[in-house]
Amino acid sequence: MSQANLRATQLVVFANIFLIAVKLAVAIITGSIAVVAVLADSIFDFAGSLFAYFGVRKGREPPDTDHHYGHRKYESLSSLAQLLLISVVALLILVEAVRRVIAPVPLKIGYAELAMMAVTLVVDVLIVFYLRNYADAKSTAIQASIGNYTSDILQNSLVVVGLFSAMSGLYIADPIAAVVVSALMLRVVWNVGSNTLGELTDQSPSQSRLDKYASAVLSVQGVRSFHKLRARSVGGEVKVDLHIQLDRQMPLSRSHAVSEKVKQLLLKKFPEVKEVLIHTEPATKRFMRGPKFGS
Repeated sequence: MSQANLRATQLVVFANIFLIAVKLAVAIITGSIAVVAVLADSIFDFAGSLFAYFGVRKGREPPDTDHHYGHRKYESLSSLAQLLLISVVALLILVEAVRRVIAPVPLKIGYAELAMMAVTLVVDVLIVFYLRNYADAKSTAIQASIGNYTSDILQNSLVVVGLFSAMSGLYIADPIAAVVVSALMLRVVWNVGSNTLGELTDQSPSQSRLDKYASAVLSVQGVRSFHKLRARSVGGEVKVDLHIQLDRQMPLSRSHAVSEKVKQLLLKKFPEVKEVLIHTEPATKRFMRGPKFGS
């Protein structure tokens, strides 16, 4: 799926160039702050898509002498960079939009400009469709891009409505649309950013998910108990490690087979789990008492 992510991010880069060109033309012709808002958003999306491309490209590199666990967190870093850019531009637009709500600015808008903005709306819909169907939506970099362009669909729709209203003489509709666009941009930052920060700080899955992992472990014949079950998300994937307790008299070859069964069950039953590290121990009362989760 990493190769698919690279193709997707390349497509996003070229699509952004087209969107920027169209929105720049409309912004120059009309002077609309709402169009300036979505133009600025597209410019930062373009910069963000470059971050996403290099993040995915770096993230798919195999482990090396400096990164024994691979480079998947580079995807999370690229996502965080995108979100920081969105935050900055959203706040700047919000300030200017509020100023124009207080003192509306007359605009010159025609049907040609409305049609051009409608084209950008169609392009955004096609981008989201492609990313959801032909890329790995579990990747945080791809998630950030999907969030950006889903928000863009709403933003461009609002801008078209605002331009139409301003063309009819209701000039305040344009900065109001810009205020809503800014709010949507900040909403994307909050929704995607919480997940990205979780990955960068090794946040574990929910306790209910960990309980399901634990139930699967205990269902394997030969496992007496377990402890130190830990999990973390990296690049949309979950990595699990745990200690399992086996019968003290169990032969080494048999304990290895049981450990392998636990690993394969977790990988097969839970699609998000991509790596499992298991340490086997002889069952003792001290180990069987816990703690079951965490270090």
